[in-house]
Amino acid sequence: MRYLSFLACLPVRIQPRAGHAKPEGQQRDMRFGGNMSNEQMASTVTEVASRRAPAGRPMKSIALAVAAALAGQALAQTAAPQAASATTAANDDSGQIAEIIVTARRVEERLQDIPASVAAITGDDLAGMQGLSDVQRLVSGVTFQAVGPVPVIGIRGFGNRSQAGNPSNSAAGIFQDGVFVASALSPVINRTDTERLEIAKGPQSTLYGRSSFTGAFNIVTTDPAKTLSGYADVGYGASSVESENLWRAQGAVSLPLSDTLAIRLYALSEERDGYAVDRTTGIRSGGYDRQVFRGKLLWEPTDAITVRLSGAVMKDDTSFAFVNAGKVRAPLGQNILFQNPASAASRAQLSFFDSVWEAKYVAPQHAKIKGDQVTLDLRLQTPLGEVASLTDYQHATLDPNFSLDMTRLNWAVGSSPYYETRRSQELRLARDEGRLSYLAGVYFLEAEVEQGGGKIFDQAAPFATFGPGSLQFDIARVNANYQPAYTKTKAYAGFGQVGYDITDELNLTVGLRYGVDKISGTAGVAIRNVAGIVIPTAPITFRSGEFKATTGSAILSYELAPDMKVYGSFARGNSPGGLNTGAAALVNFGPQNVNAYELGLKSLLLDRRLQLNLAAFENRYEDIQLTQNLVISGALSPLVTNAAKARGRGVDVDAIAVLSPSLRLGLQYTYVESEITSYTVPPPPAPQVNLEGVPLVRSPKHSLNASITYSHDIGPGRFEVSVEENYTSSYTNDYLGVPAGTAYPGIPGVVAAGVTTAQVLGLFPVKSYALTNLSASYAWNDWEVSGSVRNLTNKQYIPAVLAFDLITVPLETAGRPRTYEVGLRYKF
Repeated sequence: MRYLSFLACLPVRIQPRAGHAKPEGQQRDMRFGGNMSNEQMASTVTEVASRRAPAGRPMKSIALAVAAALAGQALAQTAAPQAASATTAANDDSGQIAEIIVTARRVEERLQDIPASVAAITGDDLAGMQGLSDVQRLVSGVTFQAVGPVPVIGIRGFGNRSQAGNPSNSAAGIFQDGVFVASALSPVINRTDTERLEIAKGPQSTLYGRSSFTGAFNIVTTDPAKTLSGYADVGYGASSVESENLWRAQGAVSLPLSDTLAIRLYALSEERDGYAVDRTTGIRSGGYDRQVFRGKLLWEPTDAITVRLSGAVMKDDTSFAFVNAGKVRAPLGQNILFQNPASAASRAQLSFFDSVWEAKYVAPQHAKIKGDQVTLDLRLQTPLGEVASLTDYQHATLDPNFSLDMTRLNWAVGSSPYYETRRSQELRLARDEGRLSYLAGVYFLEAEVEQGGGKIFDQAAPFATFGPGSLQFDIARVNANYQPAYTKTKAYAGFGQVGYDITDELNLTVGLRYGVDKISGTAGVAIRNVAGIVIPTAPITFRSGEFKATTGSAILSYELAPDMKVYGSFARGNSPGGLNTGAAALVNFGPQNVNAYELGLKSLLLDRRLQLNLAAFENRYEDIQLTQNLVISGALSPLVTNAAKARGRGVDVDAIAVLSPSLRLGLQYTYVESEITSYTVPPPPAPQVNLEGVPLVRSPKHSLNASITYSHDIGPGRFEVSVEENYTSSYTNDYLGVPAGTAYPGIPGVVAAGVTTAQVLGLFPVKSYALTNLSASYAWNDWEVSGSVRNLTNKQYIPAVLAFDLITVPLETAGRPRTYEVGLRYKF
């Protein structure tokens, strides 16, 4: 496993302390922010290399950096001419842990000196990722699933469903080179010539901004090299599911066009058949078919000017591995979703396979994604400091089509075309003055989203269609449902951060941000009856909202010794309010907030053969945005309300032990205890169920990643083998319930007519699971051959559930089966 535990968000200068001056003649053109932004990351980590400190020159970090990821900062890449290069804290030839050096200001600083709860994925682990959902197996304390166009993420005890009607907002932000990424691109965005992936745990709102309520993911792409270089990589694989294949081909080349200008071109094509399969029809799901092309231009006409211009086009035909495995049951019945319960054919469909990878499909399950992105990153060194400008444009489309009932009768098909356009601009000024450093900036984002037809009832864009045999078609005489929505977001923000070295060992950094979100648009609901007539049940309605927020951070750190630092931090996170869709369109929901506290230790022990980083945290949430699925005006509608206060507390452990120059151990463990501490029962039509004392969703109490890596020189090259174990304890997926005394109209074979219930709460838990992974490689000269086995024991597990109500069978997502891959890479 290749993990970096560091705070890579230094929007403050790393100042050499007394006695650690810069080499004579070195220029003070140190730069802020690198490729990272502020709404996301206004930091400045650069050229990360694995090296040892020069003898007699212990490296101490300025705790200004501490504010970074913990205090709500951004993960950062350097603005230096060369791209940052992250390496694992692995053992060097002496058998010690190699130091990770940060030269953000052309001053050597160890990453280990900078306190933070941040992980970075690089090297073989990064190459082996098929998507961002693989983060869950590589970083403890994180759950990551994609349900529909918006990723569903949990970090440190907080996870929620997507905010309805505001898909440009999320609880955890995903960024690429500092730019906030459109949610529809999340399944494919990390496959764009990525150098490393950084994950910051805890609220990052001070410098990341509106989209990092629980944390942030930053994808750092590779800069062009100034020499002719590149690589070609091919791979092939298979899984334990009959006849499934996967393959990939990718390559990159850096071309120096002049002494000051270079370009890098990258292309990828990869495909997986799909591991959830209907053995009767042969239709598969859970696969992908991706193509990516990316170009990046680097121009440095003078030492004071750096320009990066990048562009990418992406497409992916992915399919969500929804299955009806019966592992997660509805509390009030086992009715088939959208079926007619009086139909014998419907009842006969209620059967489950022995394998979670067997499904019932009569039509392909698609989620076709297309996207393009252009980013201009300009850095200018001035007498006032570094001026950074980051301009970005994105366009993304998602066209899903999948079965909602998960039966071969295919009573209901879901589809809701999704289109998003984003434009953003960020300006920053950063400067250092002795012990004092500061950063200030402004940010603007404009996003437009059309879903399910956008502004009109488009008969070519139904939310769901129903066929004969379904309850809607046979009894309600409905064959299609429409929920068009159009949302426009304008977000403005101003931010600043000041760091001060109180002494050579003690540092204080504080930050402040003020933001305004203006959201508006239309939404409605309609049905089409069996005669083909479209009938609005909730007319197209204009709605709007303005949401303001002030967030801040403070962090105090003290360096006990060159290899040991303690710190404490506070950060206030905010996720703006938004607009509901469907029949709930007239109900807005307000912002949610969190106050986060953390105490941490970073240390190198036993003559630098043991790295031990610890963090204890407590997050206090206010006005949590909770989603309930309700039937309003005859349509299934998600309703988001601010309903609760909650708490999440726990510890993070990140350790590396070098037992010899050839053998090292790695361990990441997160313990989280979370619960809703108070709950305001929302007014009708929301369910009148008290959720007090209930754990937060997507919040496993225990998550652990452990690894053993052995490497040895053999012949002309080096052989390496690694064994990884990933464990996730049980967690819940949703909050659904009905109050005591609810009377049901009756569902044959499930609930008798007129029956009243006690309070029923459905949390839809998934069971704990452990996965074992193996990998091996042999590298010599410019070649490398590698192989891996994921889920060695072929564990059947369900990592995610999408529930609609307390009676029908929820849609379960099947985890990947045992998968084998081999690869060959040539570097030049």
